[in-house]
Amino acid sequence: MTSPLIQDIASYNGNDLRREGKSKKSSSRECGKTMRLGTLLRRAGLDSYLKGIDANPLVSGISDNSRHVLPGDLFVAIKGENSDGHRFLSDAVLCRASTLVVQDEIPGFPGVAMIRVPDTRVALAHIAHAFYGFPTKDKLVCGVTGTNGKTTTTYLLRSCLEAGGVPSALMGTIEYDLGSLKIKANNTTPSALQLARYFHQMTQNHLSAAVMEVSSHSVVQKRILDINFRIGIFTNLTQDHLDYHENMESYRQAKWRFFEDYILKNPEGVGVFNLDDETGRWFADLSKGCKWTYGMQSFADVFPEDYSLRPSRTRALLNARGEKIEIASALPGRFNIMNILAATAGALAAGLPLKTIADGIARLKSVPGRFELIRMGQPFSVVVDYAHTPDALERLLASACDFNPPRIITVFGCGGNRDRDKRPKMASTVARSMMRNSVDYAILTNDNPRMENPGDIAREAEGGFAGFSDFSKRYEIIMDRRMAIRRALSMAQEGDVVLIAGKGHEDYQVMGSEILRFDDRETAREILDELGYFDNYANQGEE
Repeated sequence: MTSPLIQDIASYNGNDLRREGKSKKSSSRECGKTMRLGTLLRRAGLDSYLKGIDANPLVSGISDNSRHVLPGDLFVAIKGENSDGHRFLSDAVLCRASTLVVQDEIPGFPGVAMIRVPDTRVALAHIAHAFYGFPTKDKLVCGVTGTNGKTTTTYLLRSCLEAGGVPSALMGTIEYDLGSLKIKANNTTPSALQLARYFHQMTQNHLSAAVMEVSSHSVVQKRILDINFRIGIFTNLTQDHLDYHENMESYRQAKWRFFEDYILKNPEGVGVFNLDDETGRWFADLSKGCKWTYGMQSFADVFPEDYSLRPSRTRALLNARGEKIEIASALPGRFNIMNILAATAGALAAGLPLKTIADGIARLKSVPGRFELIRMGQPFSVVVDYAHTPDALERLLASACDFNPPRIITVFGCGGNRDRDKRPKMASTVARSMMRNSVDYAILTNDNPRMENPGDIAREAEGGFAGFSDFSKRYEIIMDRRMAIRRALSMAQEGDVVLIAGKGHEDYQVMGSEILRFDDRETAREILDELGYFDNYANQGEE
């Protein structure tokens, strides 16, 4: 029987704007309407801040960036990590903003309404969602959070929903796919204002569900306020973002707040938790609401009774609370079993039948930069992956080991201006994997050094090899990333696996203040072509 969630979606017809008599005129503001300030603040639950404000101007748009203010806009001054919107209030006024929302005590501007609130981040979210008609109130919104696996899980879950006839948006690290509109992602989770606009765009495009990655930053920075999350999926928690969260406990609490504040407080909320992860087990125990669990062991709600791994596909017999289904996926690697389990549990939480879920998983052929195979007719495997944490790199190496190659050649680096503590851990992760096979090799290279000296980053990472004897001849440092990839591909022989880790889908390299064009996948194909291989995969059968 179809669950209430899917029944609700089936009845959605995308007519919210028409029922409210609102124009769908296209403009840079994406809404093409105006609203009196008093009406907007009442809808946003902020009407108490109207006291003492004589003006009630028309608001024709919302902005949190003074450079994008148009006449009639309401400008919200946000205190960011690198800048403070209060410094640009005069710029917003010069652009004829109708209203200013601030949290500091600021002298007023003649003819411009000013609202002072305790937290402009909170106010921005409430105002933006109110302005766009609370666009998630009738949507199935699924949030996926965790350190690793978020992107692939969202792609799998979206594919399952669409296999079930539920047109769905996708928002995450790679892109924001809103149906007829695709936007390259700047952040894993967009700002509160962008999210409200994107959900409004979904309504216009008649999409009735959204699957989105939820970063810990977005929870702390209140970017996801007023989103009606009905499903929350937790993948795992390993070291990352400690430059922001300072310690693992703070990082874990940020993840838990997503479930505590959004899933448990929603009467229709369903939590999905990974029981193979210590934090996942803790979250599942804390969560007293409706929930699904997944993992490799039979005590989880969704687990594999059997599975097989090959370089080009994965098969598994899944057990979901006693009901069984054969799953076939084009996504290779042991870690993708966990992503499949997470997406399956999430789709079951949404009310999809297992047969539809199996169809959706089979439909997804690849995820950009996630264990992405580069095929140019070469007799060895080349894999590009986003793995940029010690845990993700360990999972990537373990998946490569499952295929029993003669040798694994790993190219990796570490980003600048980020958690320095994980740099030697990345190298020691590679070294531990290499200990299992005396012929494996590693090349330490540049990643996104940002404002740091690339050589300093590499030396810090190299310290992770120090605890392993006789390793000096089993790795080298080549700071030019293209040359490092060329070295790995040139030395690869039949049956080997070359792993190019760290950047995945990224098509750029951040060096100082410059953003340079660089794509690991494109680079690998170019070098393989130079080495005499050519793209004949289209004429080959499945492995």
